[in-house]
Amino acid sequence: MPCFNEEATVAEMCGRVLNSPFTGELIVVDDGSSDRTVEIVESLADDRLSLFRQPRNQGKGAAIRRGFSLATMPFVIVQDADLEYDPGDWDRILEPLIAGEADVVYGSRFGSGRGHRVLYFWHAVGNRLLTLASNMMTNLNLTDMETCYKAFRLEVVQSLVIEENRFGMEPEITAKVAAAGWRVFEVGISYNGRTYDDGKKIGWRDGVRALYCITWRYSPLVSGLGRRKRRIESIESIDSHDEMEGTLDTLDDATNYADWIHSLIEPHLGHHTLEVGAGHGTFTRRLAADRQVTAVEPSNSAITYATRATEDLDSVTLIHGDLSHLPDGQKFDAATFVNVLEHIADDADALRTTANVLTPGGSVVVFAPAFEVLYSQFDQAIGHYRRYRRSELAALLDQAGFDVIENRYINSVGAVAWFLYARVLRRTPTEAASAKLYDRAVVPVLRRLEQRFQPSIGQSILCVGRLRAAAPTGG
Repeated sequence: MPCFNEEATVAEMCGRVLNSPFTGELIVVDDGSSDRTVEIVESLADDRLSLFRQPRNQGKGAAIRRGFSLATMPFVIVQDADLEYDPGDWDRILEPLIAGEADVVYGSRFGSGRGHRVLYFWHAVGNRLLTLASNMMTNLNLTDMETCYKAFRLEVVQSLVIEENRFGMEPEITAKVAAAGWRVFEVGISYNGRTYDDGKKIGWRDGVRALYCITWRYSPLVSGLGRRKRRIESIESIDSHDEMEGTLDTLDDATNYADWIHSLIEPHLGHHTLEVGAGHGTFTRRLAADRQVTAVEPSNSAITYATRATEDLDSVTLIHGDLSHLPDGQKFDAATFVNVLEHIADDADALRTTANVLTPGGSVVVFAPAFEVLYSQFDQAIGHYRRYRRSELAALLDQAGFDVIENRYINSVGAVAWFLYARVLRRTPTEAASAKLYDRAVVPVLRRLEQRFQPSIGQSILCVGRLRAAAPTGG
């Protein structure tokens, strides 16, 4: 239940939810309320209720993202804290899920034959137009894409990475559910809409954002959502060993580039750092100059190189394996994923696992390739499952329990070069001659420029998160 300044209704709605025979847990996420919402929720005595407070107002999408990351019951339903949607409709919504016929169920306010309050004509027109546009992009046949009532199997919730902080998350969720091929049902619900005087918050700007999300940001024609599943399947059938080894060899010689990355992540590292993906060990040596480093590396060939590169360093512990091979109970001040997270099939799980091995307030530093539009045959050949947007990485870290403290694009010129080489010319962007020239001539100048001016595009993203403290709970 996301809520923001709902002191007039939150107690009654929590009571309705807790009185439902379907409620196993109620997760209330307060989105920085400035009224008595938090105080009221904290006064409610029920072991099934948990209250989590966002550090500041971020929007409904951010609150739902937080709630999804905490859900544990087999089915999850979004319930607003106002009185527009009635938990008495849950039996209809949950029926297809319980019967095993659906993975996701939408509660439609339109054409359901059930009662609803008559309100704004142009709101209804806008909702129907947005639903139509969404259906055209997703090839679904919904009547109410913008409905609050969306119910999911827990597996669906755990697979969703919600990037939108505000109401754009409605078309985003719909696009990602459709792209993943989940079974979608729709049932009619009642609706007691409220006016702006009653506290309604959505406005025309949210409609514009929703249209942008539908037609561009999460459009299968642009975002690559529709290709993601097929791409992963094809990657798994490729022997990328030789291509990846050649790339690591080239990057080993790109000393200016490596120094640049190291300078960006160094301020966020602690005394004992976990390096996920040691590669050939050249970057491990940089990390280990001022701290203890435990590095995990699953590749048989790479671990051999890494062992040779670090065998003279007492400050380095190498583990041949992945995060699951870390010693039980070991904790770290910080963890790094430098050009690694994109190689991990379940990136969200990797970040959650990392959060569990960090000390309170520990940091995670992710340096990863940017922009889906730059994804090329070369990315596929070296085992990249994906490229990222800043908002996508921020959402992943947020779901794993981190507050994002830095999130920026890096290497703006490299983004253009990658597009020309990898996408247009279909050449290897890390060819030795061109990579050396770029490292020696371009990187030093670009590094100085981007210290002063943060670019709006980049070949890579630097995203840093700090492990969130346990939130106070009520009930």
